[in-house]
Amino acid sequence: MASSTQKPSSSSTSIRKHKFEVFLSFRGEDTRYNFTDHLFVNLDRKGINTFRDDRLERGEEITSELLKTIEESRISVVVFSKNYAHSKWCLDELAKIMECKEKMEQIVLPVFYHVDPSDVEEQTGSFGEAFSIHERNVDEKKMQRWRASLTAASNLSGYHVKNDGYESEIIKEIADDIHRKLDHKILDVGQHMVGMDAHLEELKSLINIGLNDIRMVGIYGLGGIGKTTIAKYICNEISYEFESISFLENVREKSKATFGLLQLQEQLLDNVLKSKNKIKLSSIPEGINVIKNRVCSKKVLIVLDDVDCSDQLNALAGNCDWFGFGSRIIITTRDKHVLRVHQVHALYKAKGLKYEEAIQLFSWNAFKTNRPIESYASLSERAVGCVKGLPLALKVLGSFLFSKTEAEWESALEKLKRKPNMEVQNALRISFDGLDETEQELFLDIACFFKGQPKDISTRILYACHFHPEVGMRVLSDKCLITLSGRFIWMHDLLQEMGREIVRQTSPKEPGKWSRLWDPEDIYRVLTRNTGTKTIEGIILDLNMPKSKQIEFTAEAFKMMKELRLLKVHQDAEYAGTEGQAVTAPKVHFSGDFEFPSYELRYLQWDGYPLESLPSNFHGEELVELKFRSSNIKQLFQENKLLEKLKVIDLSHSQHLIEIPNISNAPNLEILILEWCYNFESLPSDIYKLNYLANLCCSRCRKLKNFPKIKEDMERLRELHLNYTSIQELPSSVKRLKGLEDLNLDGCYSLLSLPDSICNLRSLKTLNINSCMNLKKLPENIKSLQCLEKFYARWVNCQLPSLLGLCSLRELVVSHSNLRQGAILSDISCLYSLQRLNLSHCNLVEGDIPTEICHLSMLKVLDLSGNQFSSLPAGISQLSELRVIRLKHCKMLQEIPELPSSLRDIDAHDCAWLKTLSSSASLPWKRQLWCSLFNCFKSEVQDLECGSRWLDAKFYDIVYRGKGISIVMPGSCGIPEWIKHQKMGSGVTIELPMNWHEDKNLLGFVLCSLNVPAKDELASLHCRLIINGNHFESLYFITFGCYECDASDLVWLLYYPKIGIPARYRSNQWRNLKVIFYYININNRKPSKVEKSGVHLIYDQGDGSGAADTNVNIKRSLEDVENNPAEDPYNKRLRGPDPDHRTQNSPQLNQES
Repeated sequence: MASSTQKPSSSSTSIRKHKFEVFLSFRGEDTRYNFTDHLFVNLDRKGINTFRDDRLERGEEITSELLKTIEESRISVVVFSKNYAHSKWCLDELAKIMECKEKMEQIVLPVFYHVDPSDVEEQTGSFGEAFSIHERNVDEKKMQRWRASLTAASNLSGYHVKNDGYESEIIKEIADDIHRKLDHKILDVGQHMVGMDAHLEELKSLINIGLNDIRMVGIYGLGGIGKTTIAKYICNEISYEFESISFLENVREKSKATFGLLQLQEQLLDNVLKSKNKIKLSSIPEGINVIKNRVCSKKVLIVLDDVDCSDQLNALAGNCDWFGFGSRIIITTRDKHVLRVHQVHALYKAKGLKYEEAIQLFSWNAFKTNRPIESYASLSERAVGCVKGLPLALKVLGSFLFSKTEAEWESALEKLKRKPNMEVQNALRISFDGLDETEQELFLDIACFFKGQPKDISTRILYACHFHPEVGMRVLSDKCLITLSGRFIWMHDLLQEMGREIVRQTSPKEPGKWSRLWDPEDIYRVLTRNTGTKTIEGIILDLNMPKSKQIEFTAEAFKMMKELRLLKVHQDAEYAGTEGQAVTAPKVHFSGDFEFPSYELRYLQWDGYPLESLPSNFHGEELVELKFRSSNIKQLFQENKLLEKLKVIDLSHSQHLIEIPNISNAPNLEILILEWCYNFESLPSDIYKLNYLANLCCSRCRKLKNFPKIKEDMERLRELHLNYTSIQELPSSVKRLKGLEDLNLDGCYSLLSLPDSICNLRSLKTLNINSCMNLKKLPENIKSLQCLEKFYARWVNCQLPSLLGLCSLRELVVSHSNLRQGAILSDISCLYSLQRLNLSHCNLVEGDIPTEICHLSMLKVLDLSGNQFSSLPAGISQLSELRVIRLKHCKMLQEIPELPSSLRDIDAHDCAWLKTLSSSASLPWKRQLWCSLFNCFKSEVQDLECGSRWLDAKFYDIVYRGKGISIVMPGSCGIPEWIKHQKMGSGVTIELPMNWHEDKNLLGFVLCSLNVPAKDELASLHCRLIINGNHFESLYFITFGCYECDASDLVWLLYYPKIGIPARYRSNQWRNLKVIFYYININNRKPSKVEKSGVHLIYDQGDGSGAADTNVNIKRSLEDVENNPAEDPYNKRLRGPDPDHRTQNSPQLNQES
């Protein structure tokens, strides 16, 4: 047997009813009375229901009854013999069989009876002779279908019957193979399975049936996510490929029983060996030996479901050499670590359902249909929101709510907020119960306090609580109880509720006896009734929560909380995104004698702390982090108390703070944050003694004028933020900051100079002197900063020094600065590592931009906005990595040269000379520009197809977010007239052509809007894409306003790729495409006017002509449409291509016609 394998679907094998198990396709005169007859008899003896067409006379056309018989068969056996292709009937049979293989995933077994498979594949030999005859009286379309079917069938795994062997042996082999394929058991997966396609596609690639190796694949995920169901589905899909299968369900639970693991070994052997007598084993080692010796020659599929320890795997599938070549072992577990220890070949994480899938599964259980009843739609959305895509919870909740009234639904959903469903909770708790005591405490802390928090901050606090978070979080992650995503810690909402319910269950009606408090109502009850006990270890009170009430904090309320280790009274939401504004303190009421237990405190945060200092009896020996934002603190420490473990102090927004005299009381301090302390005047002179200080932030301390002298080397200080202070100079001793990587002096208007010694900061990576307008000069030797990666010098009036030698520089922003003096422009072309370059508003005129800029091979972002040049260097197309170019407000710009195909974001609005861009394409540069944009789009499509799309959020001026290409043009251009579907207002809807999803020439769509902004507007452009009522994509672009000119209209043009439409919508069922544009003022969230919108289909002619067109061709095309709708390129497309009427080298016609 050879060639490619096939894939019958679980859905087809488990649901489709087959009238026949095997259909035989053969040429009667060749094999009716010999090979085919013997094969039929062998299949009949095995009880296999086989169809054989015994009619000796056949007509020219295959009958509809026979076509239906093929459709109703599970397997087709095609016997290719010498005269097979001479029969049109046989060829039509084959074409139908191959169609059923593709559409119904029918299994096809080719048998090459005394013919060479290559003759079948290439239609040579007797097959070629047959086609020479057919060419005389058969149309080309049918001939092509026959040829394609022969080629496809010849590449399937099959049998070659030669003249030198016993036919009886190969007939037996074929019959046994068919019997095995039919004999595999279909595992029950229940009804209305949703969202399986994505799982199966990825799992099949990991299992890789096509390879003849032995492979173990692990499926892991949290309880209730559907691991067992996924394993059953994949088993149903591929089990026909194996000699035997064994699905061992609930391994974890069964292993707990006496001799449980031994019984599982026996079950595996019984399933695989199919012995008449049940196998009996006396010990696990004996079972291991029997499995190794009896199964090692068999190609088997083993599924070990719900494994939770290595002992189970070692007893059932200890090594790959226990099994025969081609075998596959699938393991499902809640614990990724078990799979890692067993060294499985591939890991697959089972994920929750997407929102639409969740609604569908929930609806099947709640309404017995795939959509909610209209009156229950809102309630259904709330219900699905409660369980966040967990299939088990969706089924349980949906079944519980079935046939209940709307009032009962409301009551049930309210109850869920306080009391989770126990069936779901019990399924989830299995993983929690498998943790040791420390890991359980760690999990509960995360569930109650740290979900969604930065990992580094959480780790610092949890480490101080002796929870060993580094290894503990890895364990929780492996068991799918948390997700470490980027910098943050996440967990499923239901897992969080499970953790909180575990805390509540210790004393259901007495929150004062819980270990952790997080709900404002519970905290209010405990603090107002003074019911707190020593059991309480942590309190987090969100002052912004709707349920938060005015609480008076008294010493009596805290008196018994001797084990309190975490206290957080916060308004975190108020501080999110507060750059540029101060935050006022919340109102908190204290009794005059207030104090709280502090011996065990590790973390203390109190936003709006009303006292002027810590209580006199405060004991902070264990304190790691102290956060008093917007507080009344004047003097942090009243006494010289040593706080050796304190690593973080945050007093930001504390307006009464003037100084911190006793900072050396915290010798191990790592982070000191004083931003927005308006009245803070001086840093302690002994700050250099803080040997572990890594981050010092004094941003917007407006009265801070001096930075202290550094008397000793500070090796660990990495970040120094003095932006928007009144610093006049930095001491020359700044060179002692040996480890400094980030120096921020943005907005230091009083700064007059920088010391030459700053050039000794060999570790410096970021230097920000934006808006240091009174800076007289910069050190000449700045080029010695060999590690400098980012240099920001916006709104700097002094002459910038030479940058030659800054070989690591990746970002250079010198907008609104003096560039026309000195060597900086010529130096730029030598900065070969540069990825982002901003030369906007530097009064550059024609000839100022050096042509050498085109040699910056790594450049990704180029901003030349607000300058006075009339043309760009012609070699800009050489910048093969360029993704973004900004040309807005370049009022003298007359033309744009050829652009690199790597571009994805172009902003050229308010470029007055480009106002005719869309109306006349007769100028060569305009034809070239449209052609460039088309090439950019094709490049984006290729990137998406390869999965290598570029999106780099680290550059703040990457303001377009979405797939495809974004172009912003002057509004005076109007929407290009070649855009076919145009409509006044913010939205336009089109009907996509039939088979749009299969048309390889259809690349995507041009989406366009004409927008009328208000003056001085910071706005964002939004585009929503909706297909048949389903929103699937949001695109947006931030304009950054038009602050230096009268507000100008702008056109936003988007090239959106067809591949961006989710696969589930790519069929003729989904043809109604709606595009809605929004233009929103970011400051007041009010929408601005979208005057007009449009959509256009983009086709690739395949001749490389791209998207260039002349105005003559555009106009002719539009006139033709008006005078004769049948000549609409859209309608032509539906009729099929007409080579005599195709317009060559036509961007707009190529885009749609």
